[in-house]
Amino acid sequence: MEQNREPHETRPVKKPSLGKKLLTVGCILLASLVIAVGVGAVYLNSLLGNVEREELDENDLGISSSAGESLPENEPQTGGTGEFSSQDVTNIALFGVDTRQMDSTSGRSDAIMVLSLDRVHGKVKLTSIARDSYVQIEGRGWDKLNHAYAYGGPQLAVKTLNQNFGLDIRDFVTVNFAQLAQIIDYAGGVTVNVSEAERDVANTYIEELNRLGIQTDPITGTGDLRLTGGQAVAYARNRYTGSDLDRTDRQREILEGLFQSALTMSPAKLPGFAGRILSGCVTSLTGDEMVEMGLWALSARPGMEQASLPNAACNASGETINGVWYFVYDLSNAGEILRQFVYEDISPA
Repeated sequence: MEQNREPHETRPVKKPSLGKKLLTVGCILLASLVIAVGVGAVYLNSLLGNVEREELDENDLGISSSAGESLPENEPQTGGTGEFSSQDVTNIALFGVDTRQMDSTSGRSDAIMVLSLDRVHGKVKLTSIARDSYVQIEGRGWDKLNHAYAYGGPQLAVKTLNQNFGLDIRDFVTVNFAQLAQIIDYAGGVTVNVSEAERDVANTYIEELNRLGIQTDPITGTGDLRLTGGQAVAYARNRYTGSDLDRTDRQREILEGLFQSALTMSPAKLPGFAGRILSGCVTSLTGDEMVEMGLWALSARPGMEQASLPNAACNASGETINGVWYFVYDLSNAGEILRQFVYEDISPA
């Protein structure tokens, strides 16, 4: 199999950069789910008009024709084809770029999620996919999943997800991590359970945040704590306490806390919340699509479920190939697990 060396890492374990947080990108769409409340139409249109948009070529997204097939007979179907339509399940790629510049959304997508709005089962589903996953990137051969964004922006990154995992993603949202701390602070922080080991590691990252101008107090306690934006970002960066799956659990813990804060936020605060988030993202979604998502969420009050790939069923292993470390696993199996989660509401083991 072909491997590429540009861009690449040379060590299996290395210090994480600030962009490597799966939780960062999720908050963008969570905001769009609530902005319709308490926001006048004129102001809402003004907010959405400030969003930077980048259209995707739907004819070149590698969309799988089998996505959404093999559904249970008692589930709603569309058009008699045995598939869900975009009115039933909408999948959106969420990318967090690896950059420390506040206004930049270029670089490697070290935070990678698939956001699924499941209107059939009334759920919002978030699936994080390991950035080091060993996948095929069109025109580049076998490489790390997060490199697709650096090679070809969101177009190639979405296409790579569709081709390797058998999905039908047609839209994306990209955000720089740097806005996350401000967003969490505006929402009033998030509550997470912090161990002593996690506290020690997070405080080392807090020192770096302060050097970058994100003023953050050290975490002084353990147990259930209400973390500020900077503290939450530092907590999520931890790659040294437990396994990589533990790291993604911490990230999703913060994301779920932000999701709950957004759904219960005072209507008077929603315009500011939406403005902070939407001004820092690039997306292919239209204003009408974001409003529709918000109206659905507010009427359906969906629950949130989360998953990550690879999991124990994927036969994953860390392998060094030509001096570069990768997460190698059965992509076909992983794609089937993901499709069952998204369409059939079967939670991964």
